[in-house]
Parts: sequence; structure tokens; C-alpha cells
Amino acid sequence: MENFSLLLNLACGAELPDEANGRARRLQLVAAALLAALAFAALWGLAAGGRSVQLSLANVYKVPMVVLLSAVCAVPAGMLTWKLCGAAGRGTDMLVSFATSVFGATLILAALAPVVALYDHSSAWAGPLLTVASALLALAVGTLVFVRSVLRRGKRAILLVPAAVFVLIQLATLLQLIALASPIVPERTIFSHGIDPTVSEVER
Repeated sequence: MENFSLLLNLACGAELPDEANGRARRLQLVAAALLAALAFAALWGLAAGGRSVQLSLANVYKVPMVVLLSAVCAVPAGMLTWKLCGAAGRGTDMLVSFATSVFGATLILAALAPVVALYDHSSAWAGPLLTVASALLALAVGTLVFVRSVLRRGKRAILLVPAAVFVLIQLATLLQLIALASPIVPERTIFSHGIDPTVSEVER
């Protein structure tokens, strides 16, 4: 509960308190944020399965897998960019900011899961739209939390460069992982088959 409260405060823009500012404690927060994110993602996945019990149960592991793998794939490139930029600060601070953003994004998913479940079970038209909208809102909130945290910690605009790499790599990976894990929702969406159909839709 202490870790949850601290992560929630960090996601809301608070500074990391001095007593939690040691390297081991920061790594502990990263692990706690990712574990909580997996639970939140599983809850949303359960709701997003709609009327299909089989799909809902499959989403309990598929959606957390997509979240975790996309986050893990973003870390090497993001941390390498941070190092090459020569930005001041500690690498674990960047990791805490990133993990907090994943925590914040999936917390949005969990908060909207009851509404997603309600509409998926009661509206064939609004259900899919709300499911996709909740995911896009979570991505927007996660990006905002990350950028705000990075700027507040580092006090230097150069940190926006590795932050952008983190975000872009995670989004690019996320799109393809969603295609590999599909179906996640009963209906077909523009994200169901990876980057190619998405680009085609945009070009139209």
C-alpha cells in the first residue's frame, strides 16, 4: 500500500521524497510500478473481452504481456539515448519516471474497466469505440506523466530527447504486439493487424 500511494503521488507530479531516494528504493519502485501495471492491464483486458468469456480470460494474460513487453523493449534504446545525450542525473531516475508513466496509463485503464465492460455487454456500437478510446486516453495520460516527470527531475530540456525515444519505441512495439496478441476485443479495429493497415487507413 505504501508503494501504491507513493507511485500515485509520483504520477500526480509529486517529487520523490528523500527517504525513498536511494538507488535500491528507486529500483523497488520500478518493480512495484510494473507489477501494479500488469494487474491493472489484466483488469482492463478482462473487461475488453466483451461477451466472450474465452476472450476475456485470454486477455488476462495477453494484455499484461503486451504492456510489459512494449515497456521492456523501450528501455534499452531510451537509456542508451539518455547516456549519449550526456544529460545530468541518474539512470534510475529515468527508469522511475518511465515506470511511473506505465503505472499511470494502466491505472486509467483499470479505472475505466467497469465502464468498458458495461458498454461491451450492452452496446454493439458504443462498446468497441469506448474500448479503443480508453486505450488511447491511457496512452495520452502515460505520455503526459512521463514527460512531466522527466522535466521535473532533470530540469533540462535535453531529457526530452530520450523521453521521446522511450515513447516512440514503446508505441511502435505496442502496435505490433497488439497485432500479434489479437484478438483482444471481439471486433476488428485498425490496430488488429499491426502497422500496415493503420498506415493504409491514415493515407486514405
